[in-house]
Amino acid sequence: MNRRNFLGLSLGVAAVSMIPATLSAEDFRATKPKAWTATKVDEAIKAVFGSSALVEGGIALSAPDIAENGAVIPISFTTDLKAKTIAVFQDANPEATVAVFTMGSKATADYAIRIKMQKTGKVTIVANVDGKLHSITKEVKVTIGGCGG
Repeated sequence: MNRRNFLGLSLGVAAVSMIPATLSAEDFRATKPKAWTATKVDEAIKAVFGSSALVEGGIALSAPDIAENGAVIPISFTTDLKAKTIAVFQDANPEATVAVFTMGSKATADYAIRIKMQKTGKVTIVANVDGKLHSITKEVKVTIGGCGG
């Protein structure tokens, strides 16, 4: 075996050995289908987490006060809490659940996403930390045609 083949094979084996032995992700659309058809935020939170008792705080949310285009509203959130699951909800569309993230034990929650909203409404982020639901909510005003008011 020549040196190039040996190095190439060695790098391939090293890369494969770095892959985690167990990857886990829950398909919330399959396991919690009611969360994706809930029309109210409280119903959706209960469908995802089993409870809707929330504690304010522990999460930082950044969203625009006024969004001139409801099709691409930038939302970012972060928390230092060791959350197992984090979900994004809004009350401006027919379905309240936007996204659900499953966190690893050593993961840091720092997300930036874009969501759609038909009209002015509230965006709510909920994090499950050892069975306790931490939340933050912010109203986003969606203007039609970019009038800003």
